[in-house]
Amino acid sequence: MRTAILVGLLAGIGLGLFYAWIIDPVEFTTADPSSVEARYPDVWIISVAEAYQASGDWPRAEMRLNALRDPNLAQTVSALFDRVGAEGPNPAARALARLADRLGARSAGMIVYLTTPVVTSTPTAPPVAPTRTPTRAEPSPTPTDSFPTLTPTATPPPEFVVVGRQSECLTDPPQIRVTVHALDGSGLPGVDVWITWDGGADRFVTGLKPEFGSGFGDFDMQPNVSYRVGAGAQSALALVNNLRAGPCNTPAGAPGRLTWNIVLRSLASDT
Repeated sequence: MRTAILVGLLAGIGLGLFYAWIIDPVEFTTADPSSVEARYPDVWIISVAEAYQASGDWPRAEMRLNALRDPNLAQTVSALFDRVGAEGPNPAARALARLADRLGARSAGMIVYLTTPVVTSTPTAPPVAPTRTPTRAEPSPTPTDSFPTLTPTATPPPEFVVVGRQSECLTDPPQIRVTVHALDGSGLPGVDVWITWDGGADRFVTGLKPEFGSGFGDFDMQPNVSYRVGAGAQSALALVNNLRAGPCNTPAGAPGRLTWNIVLRSLASDT
């Protein structure tokens, strides 16, 4: 009896394996981004946005985005920017803003990442003295020494000063790397740093890459462009000018591009 049960069990296992391996085997296929879990397309879009920002290669970015098979792709990218941007200024939000703008989905929240900061002043008309019509009964005005005193407006002192400016030749993509220190020499996070050039501007905030220091931030440069660096509330006033990713040779003799390391120090005593 036991032998019959054992034979039947082995026969059943053998038939099951034969069916699974020979008759109807499992076929494995490569999944694309459109079929993965909902949170992973967000990671895919951010990766595409950051790669597009670094390289400017739109055909490659478009090919990667088409893998999502999203008929409302522009709205998807715009909504993702809103969620990422709600966490505060960060490189991913900047990359998503550029990608959404390329897809024609620019929103008001993206403007700060896409436009140049402009400082404007409204001209003030000089005061006009009232016209008085003298009469015969009116005595001639007597000059006095009481003239209005004009107090010159003092130019506010700068928030930051440049304490270091050095270039290095690297084979990596060229960058402007800014480190901001407080008066005591510690890294200063949360400082707005504006990178401007003729026809454009971009911004980053220090402290978003703590592995490089709490006061660190960086920006990817393009060849043949001259960049300026400003920081804080007076970011429209350039602290550093004429930064270019010029060609160079590394110490090993390999061709490279200049990366710039800028060190700023805050003059505020309460930071």
